[in-house]
Amino acid sequence: MVYSFLQLALDVLEEVKIPLNASEIWEYGVNNGMAEKIGSLGKTPVKTLAARIYCDIKENSNSKLIQVSRRPALFSLKDILITDEMILNRQEKIDGASNLDFNNKQGFMERDLHPLLVKFVRYDSHFKCLAKTIYHEKSNKTVKNLDKWSYPDILGVYFPFDDYEGETMEVIDIFKEKPYKIFSFEMKKEINSGNLREYYFQAVSNSYWANEGYLVAPYISEDEEFMDEMALLNSTFGIGVIKLNIEHSDQSEILFYSKYKDNLGLDMFDKLVHRNIGVREICNNIKECFNNKKIYTDCYDEVLSDDEMKKYIKRKHIK
Repeated sequence: MVYSFLQLALDVLEEVKIPLNASEIWEYGVNNGMAEKIGSLGKTPVKTLAARIYCDIKENSNSKLIQVSRRPALFSLKDILITDEMILNRQEKIDGASNLDFNNKQGFMERDLHPLLVKFVRYDSHFKCLAKTIYHEKSNKTVKNLDKWSYPDILGVYFPFDDYEGETMEVIDIFKEKPYKIFSFEMKKEINSGNLREYYFQAVSNSYWANEGYLVAPYISEDEEFMDEMALLNSTFGIGVIKLNIEHSDQSEILFYSKYKDNLGLDMFDKLVHRNIGVREICNNIKECFNNKKIYTDCYDEVLSDDEMKKYIKRKHIK
């Protein structure tokens, strides 16, 4: 008998006995060797898995599966008693179970992904920015947790000097145009229905002072309802989303563009400059670059070459 996507869903839900979305079911199947038994996976296995589950529930009167929640779309087995409390507390159960490691596929850290994003935003036509990792731990001490969601993981700056002639820059100054941009990036290893709102509003909190803010991850659920929810959050709050390509960072995808804000939140930016040496270094760099109409890259993260990036990814075991 051929092992199918549907059988994988049944086996996973039987083992974990916790409501899961299609992305989590697939990840568990991958991490525990079940997915290897499926012959052909296709390019979007999570979408295929979700389609098989929905089809079985709707068209098979004897289906063993049931959808226990719509937003997020969670599934379980009919013979497993699922309560509202179990759904509400499922993330706590997932975090506490050693065999349900959805957020740490290969053991690398979120910060290990920074060089990949730094390279992408340096050459992508939308950003063309220099980027710097902001070390939260180097900030001045404040009341406990007061700055928990204040600092982005990476701060990027776009300078127009390579795109405009000197005479044009003078006209820009005369007419007070604002071609300079500050970007804020919040890095995560994975975004799924269980953590979307927490991560999204973390990005909202530590990006509202920037011209554009983004939530970034290499693993992002492809569930249709999940994507609809992310689109709704983007249209309402304006934070963009980038899917980071680990193998080829230049092929990373902007799933949703950030809404551009004309003015910086200067009061908050001033607090960050005062409290964090990394933000202060960028502030001083912006002034120096503006005054001399020249880009100085010393204070920003190094942009790795293709060969250096391959070695880095191998060394950090990023897969």
